[in-house]
Amino acid sequence: MAISAPRTDVREAYAVADLVLQLSNKPEAFGRTVLEALSVGRPVLGWDHGGVGDLLRRLYPAGAVPLGEPDALTGAAHALLAAPPPMPVTIPFTLAAMQSATLDVYERLAAD
Repeated sequence: MAISAPRTDVREAYAVADLVLQLSNKPEAFGRTVLEALSVGRPVLGWDHGGVGDLLRRLYPAGAVPLGEPDALTGAAHALLAAPPPMPVTIPFTLAAMQSATLDVYERLAAD
């Protein structure tokens, strides 16, 4: 396994990838990698749990693989590389949308 140094050209790295993998064993709260890769038109494959699973099921279902099933992962990787499904037309999770939703929650809590 290799871990690269921090990069400032992540967008460009995603853009040249044939397939982006998000395979954290720990469920992430959000799954930003999924959105970043899809936003530059790259297919994403990840374990179907946590925020990654939620985002993949909603935006790119072909990329959601049951957690810990390496055979399913291999099959899905081959399928996505051979014929990736179309990318989502829109990605609703913008910074402005998330900020607005957070402020809405605060306003509702303050009103109670």
